[in-house]
Amino acid sequence: MMNATADAITVYGAKIISRHAAAMTVEMEGVRKAEDIEYIHRMRVATRRMRSALSIFKASFNKKDYKEIDRDVRKVTRALGEARDLDVQLEVVREAETQFNTVRMLPGLKRLQMRLTQKRAQAQQHVISAMDRLAKDQLLERLEAWYAPLLAAAEGVYLYSPALYQLAFESVQARLKELLGHVPYISDPANVAELHAMRISAKRLRYTLEAFDDLFGGRLKPYISTGRKLQDQLGSIHDLDVWIQLVPTFIEEERARIVGYFGSDGPLKRLLPGLLAFQNSRRGLREAAYADFLVSWSEIETAKTWDEMMRMLNTPMDLESALRLLEAARANSSLDNGGQADVS
Repeated sequence: MMNATADAITVYGAKIISRHAAAMTVEMEGVRKAEDIEYIHRMRVATRRMRSALSIFKASFNKKDYKEIDRDVRKVTRALGEARDLDVQLEVVREAETQFNTVRMLPGLKRLQMRLTQKRAQAQQHVISAMDRLAKDQLLERLEAWYAPLLAAAEGVYLYSPALYQLAFESVQARLKELLGHVPYISDPANVAELHAMRISAKRLRYTLEAFDDLFGGRLKPYISTGRKLQDQLGSIHDLDVWIQLVPTFIEEERARIVGYFGSDGPLKRLLPGLLAFQNSRRGLREAAYADFLVSWSEIETAKTWDEMMRMLNTPMDLESALRLLEAARANSSLDNGGQADVS
């Protein structure tokens, strides 16, 4: 039988993890069929949230079980990420075809679309394999076997324990420290890797805040929104950086294919105008996206958003400390009164 503190943390974790498991279950069939790209998107988000929750409540699991479950979720997330990235890229290219809709520009974009479509078909095989592995390892069933009895006993557990608030504070504090560690690099737009790492940190902070929002009665939502905005802005920058680097690589790959087939790279010339125009448009968008991000970050710093967030997270622990001091003072008062109980 677990003690009350462990119960509070584990039961709360069970509630969060069961929510993400349900979200994964709902999307599985749609992910397999791939008839709508939103199935992939929603399940990818669900698996990311699941990994975040598993990390937060790791201590509630048997070490061996945690390792196996986290491994399976990570593999699913990776396969879904590959497919989702290609879905987004295909949407971008289709939109670009309407922007560069000329006989001179379209051949390069059409070729790019064809290659991405081929890669997406290959990625779907990886997705299906991941779904098969998930089913074979009975991941969702194992999770349910863990959280179902905890949820059944949840009514008898007082969740709002100091230890759970302490876990929330420390978890968010660790993610915020990780995010702020990237700040020295954001003033240089050439720091592509660091900006991408900051995006990942913003995502992790957001998912951690989401995990504890119920505990704080929804008061973390403004900070979740801030984290999501940062994630989206840095994500846009990263996507554009990927395009800027991808186009030259794609051109060289096509050059090799063409030379291998025709013996020279002459036919490549008709592909270049559209591809280079597309790449230049990504550079312009990247500059604008980076400028928007800097403005947003400056606003966050001016408003002292993160200080305010950490004060809110710390408040329940401050109250607990105050209550303990009050109890100690009452106990001392009782002793000073000759051991008579203080009933005031």
